[in-house]
Amino acid sequence: MKAKLFITAFLIALNFLSFAQNGWTICNSPTFSNRVDDIFMVNTQTGYAVCGDGQIVKTIDGGNNWVMLLQDTSIYCRSVEFINTQKGFVGGFPSTYSTNNILRETNDGGTTWTDLTSLLNPKARKGICGLAIADSITIYGCGNWYQDSAYIVKSSDGGNTWNFLDLGVYASSLIDMHFISKDTGFVTGRGPAPLRTAVVLYTTDGGQNWSYKFQNTVSNEYCWKIQHLTNQIYFASIEDLSSSSSKIIKSIDGGMNWTVHIISPNYYNIEGIGFLDSLNGWAGGGPGFSFSSTNGGLSWAPVNNVCPYMNRVFKVNDTLIFASGSEIWKYSPTATGIHALNSDKVQYNSIICYPNPADENFTIVSSLSKSTHVLIIVFDEQGKQVEVVDNSDKPKGEFRYKLNTNYFKQGTYYIVFKTHEDQQLEKIVVSH
Repeated sequence: MKAKLFITAFLIALNFLSFAQNGWTICNSPTFSNRVDDIFMVNTQTGYAVCGDGQIVKTIDGGNNWVMLLQDTSIYCRSVEFINTQKGFVGGFPSTYSTNNILRETNDGGTTWTDLTSLLNPKARKGICGLAIADSITIYGCGNWYQDSAYIVKSSDGGNTWNFLDLGVYASSLIDMHFISKDTGFVTGRGPAPLRTAVVLYTTDGGQNWSYKFQNTVSNEYCWKIQHLTNQIYFASIEDLSSSSSKIIKSIDGGMNWTVHIISPNYYNIEGIGFLDSLNGWAGGGPGFSFSSTNGGLSWAPVNNVCPYMNRVFKVNDTLIFASGSEIWKYSPTATGIHALNSDKVQYNSIICYPNPADENFTIVSSLSKSTHVLIIVFDEQGKQVEVVDNSDKPKGEFRYKLNTNYFKQGTYYIVFKTHEDQQLEKIVVSH
């Protein structure tokens, strides 16, 4: 049964790609050598986006053109939120063992930036994955997706001071956030060991206490991005490390209860999700194509060349939405179609496993096009985690891992290779 979880993967899905949809265009922006991880539009004209190559970019013409404000390649920029056109925050991960600029603030529209890292609890300096601005003085941040370290940082005075909230009892990783008010909000992530299932947590007291509003039964999943479409309708994506189906979850009662909806029975990396209205939306996260729904997420169809490596979908209004991935994408019903896809802009990482089948030993070779965080996990056919091969920051280059199969039962195994930028999967057969 579980062997089918991974075998079909990308090749089968590619056979069913539909034509690219009209309405999506690629914005004019600086060249990105990594994934654009987040977008925040302050209004219809002014917005900001951040990229894994350390770039912070800005638009003042409704997203048609973006200019670079700053680039710091020592930081993987992960999240961005603004209070108004001038004051905002950017969170990130250290990509070259830096302990600076994990959290930054600007008060002049991005012309200058202040490093707030020294204001954070040392436990929070592993990185800020998600940001949420509840009001003009209440800002939340969360982390960390890869180090089994779940925490929230909170400022109640506009960013001058930051409190640390340890959520290790509730989760092993935190990814994204949405706050309705200064006290009430949601955070997504992965639950505690040993199951590490996808979770949505909810607080009504400013983060002091949390309850589970969604907790899946499938091990080794993340609840990734969350979208508040209306006061009643929410969507969230599920990134699965070890299951066959690609899926999202939806709430129609203000986030109190969630229903799982299958995107595809085949394995595909899902991270970004966003709806323009109650019917029309998109989800994705892998290369080449994304998925679209026209019935509120009940069913999905692959769409070729729409925001590869999708991570954030940001709705501005009922006729305008943005998506971040290998580039910045803009959707409007009046747009005529997709511009040429510059697929050579982003270089990602890769792995190979050999020999395959393997007898006594096999080798995993990872090739990194840039400094990043590497997570390599071996799963068996049932989706059970067998071994964490690596979970550390790595510089650009090639790395080899030799595994002895003496403690592996004969059968099929799956190697998950996850970095800041993307996720890949390899199958290997142990035949001793």
